[in-house]
Order: sequence, then structure tokens, then C-alpha cells
Amino acid sequence: MPALSLTAMHTLALYGPFAARVRMAWTYVARQVLDEDPATPGNPLRVSLARSVLNPSDLTGANGLTPVIATCETVLTAAAGAPSPEPAALCDAVTDDQLITAVKDAWNITAGVTPALVDPSAT
Repeated sequence: MPALSLTAMHTLALYGPFAARVRMAWTYVARQVLDEDPATPGNPLRVSLARSVLNPSDLTGANGLTPVIATCETVLTAAAGAPSPEPAALCDAVTDDQLITAVKDAWNITAGVTPALVDPSAT
């Protein structure tokens, strides 16, 4: 069972200040991905996602990828420690570092990088 209810996750994902912070975390990580060594496993897919994030469409807009982050265990655990279930309290319980970690953790799965691309011996 997740640390927060699905309703609380949804409320957090739709909360404007949280969505804005998540958008900036995606942008911050996208810039790092574009500077990666081209030999990084899954690089073409990772770079494609970075370009999409830096050129927003409906998919990568403020709310488009926010649910991916609002359901990340790092974020759920932090938000579960909020003093109340109000969106502002849930948002305030999550640090910027936790958001950036959540985006980095979600990058490969969002880009479509499979474990086989990262570690060919895993297949």
C-alpha cells in the first residue's frame, strides 16, 4: 500500500505550486541529460525525452508528467510526513532535492529505456 492514498496523490499532482516545482525539476534534469556522454546506455531515448521536456507539449506540460513524480516512492514518503492532508502541506513536505531525485529515478522509464538497454547481460 502506498504511503498516501490515490486521492491524496491526485490532489498533490493537481496542486499548482507542486506542478510548477516538478516542471522545473524535469527541466533541470533534462539539461543534465543533454550533457551526458553519448555512450550512456539508452542515450538516444534519454536525449529524445530531454528535448521533449525542453520543448513542452501537452505530454510534458506542468501537469503532463507531474503524476509520474507524485507517485514516486521518494515523494510519497516525504508527503506522508506532512502535518495535514492539504495540498500545500503535502507540497511543502517534499524538498527540491527529493523532486530532482524522483525525476532522475523516473527518467529512463519515462524515456522508454529498458533494463536490457542499460545492462544487456540482464536479458
